[in-house]
Amino acid sequence: MKKYQKHAIAGDTQATLRYAIFLAAFILSEILFYFGYRQFSARFVVGCTKLLRDMTLGAVSQLITTLISYLSYFVVLICATWLVLQGDFSAGNFFVAIGMIDQLSYPLIELVREIRYRNVSFAYPDEKPVLENFSFQAQKGRRYLIKGPSGCGKTTAINLLLRYYDVTDGSIEIDGVPLSKYCSTYNCITVVRQEAVLFHDSLRNNLTMYRDIPDETLVETLQTLGLDKFAKKDALDAMVTENGANLSGGEKKRICLARELLRDTDVLILDEPLANLDDATAGMIEDLLLSIEGKLLLVVSHQFSERKLPSFDDVLNLNKT
Repeated sequence: MKKYQKHAIAGDTQATLRYAIFLAAFILSEILFYFGYRQFSARFVVGCTKLLRDMTLGAVSQLITTLISYLSYFVVLICATWLVLQGDFSAGNFFVAIGMIDQLSYPLIELVREIRYRNVSFAYPDEKPVLENFSFQAQKGRRYLIKGPSGCGKTTAINLLLRYYDVTDGSIEIDGVPLSKYCSTYNCITVVRQEAVLFHDSLRNNLTMYRDIPDETLVETLQTLGLDKFAKKDALDAMVTENGANLSGGEKKRICLARELLRDTDVLILDEPLANLDDATAGMIEDLLLSIEGKLLLVVSHQFSERKLPSFDDVLNLNKT
């Protein structure tokens, strides 16, 4: 009788453990999926399923290995958030930490020579397709412009390359390797968004994002972008107010461009770089962009001057039909 009682207790314990694992797996996988960690979410569910089925040492080991390999994501995220709330961490530090997360556990793209969209289609949930059979090829050392009216899918095409979303159909490749093989393109692609984002910190920290970059390099980059009044060592220590409120729109735009140029990645993407600028400043930004060499330069804009379009190696016009 005691033997059967022992087995019954063991069975109850195992059933409780199975239920706890199932519940934890479901909740955590949903959280991971929501925040975009789909690859990890799938692997975690697979590990838990195997554990529920086998309850073997090997299954437990597989699950624990998967958890440990990706735990760094959440440790960095939680610690950075806590430090910001405590006032010991600036917003700039926070974004640097988040930017580093994708480099911790996934393979990096070391070099980009070519980007290719092959018959890419994409639609947001319960909406009409934003892109349909979109094909495009870009190579390092050349300049490209994607133009078209609002809502035609220009920014969506960029967000797919950054893996904010996965394509519905078709594929995106980097040097012939499907983008789906990578979780992040952070280390090889730099994006300058339409809205200039600056932090309440020194100009130097806004430019370097707390990396060790010599002042001489900062000064040279600022001079290249026509920011001579900031291209001095003492000016680098001057404070920038939150979101650059003490700077003009053109200055904010160019400082953000300087920051991204200092990352020195193979691919530089600018999303609507001329938005909300006066004609004189917009013309200056256009000339600066067209002077950039040695990168795969991709400009997404519906405002670029027609007379300067021949300076691009290819101009792709997206029209929403």
